[in-house]
Amino acid sequence: MMMLPIGMQVTSNKYSRGFTLIELVLVILFISIITALSTPLFRNTFSELELKNTTFNLSKIINYAQEMAIIDKASYKLNFDFDDGAYWLTKSYFVDGKQTFTTLVGKYGRKFHFPDGLVFTASKKEIVLYPDGRSDKLEINIVDKNGRGRSLKVASFGSQVEMEEIGNE
Repeated sequence: MMMLPIGMQVTSNKYSRGFTLIELVLVILFISIITALSTPLFRNTFSELELKNTTFNLSKIINYAQEMAIIDKASYKLNFDFDDGAYWLTKSYFVDGKQTFTTLVGKYGRKFHFPDGLVFTASKKEIVLYPDGRSDKLEINIVDKNGRGRSLKVASFGSQVEMEEIGNE
């Protein structure tokens, strides 16, 4: 016969192991309450992160186009499609003495789409960034479904993109 330390008991009842139904129901109830309380917070946080990420990406594309216009000595154009919620870069070329803009090849040549739930408006459907560092003036407003938003402003000469928060914060 095996000796047990003092205070230890051996139970032979097969029902003494595991959890009771009440314990399981209480744990499930506790987890459900935590999930119900945290879901709206997560949605708001996710929406805010999407807004910040979208404005950051758009400002970086504008900065990239400004730099490339100077380096390549060619005009770049950022085009907007408000109905499709998209924007893309094009570069100017001269063909038979006429300036034409063609879509870039590579990473920056694709069409970028705004995430669902974000609405954007701009003062123009396009902004041209010139080789001498100038650009057209532009203001872009991006607003989420909660009314929070950001405004991107591009000045006319050699400046970085300015960003400010708009809406209810």
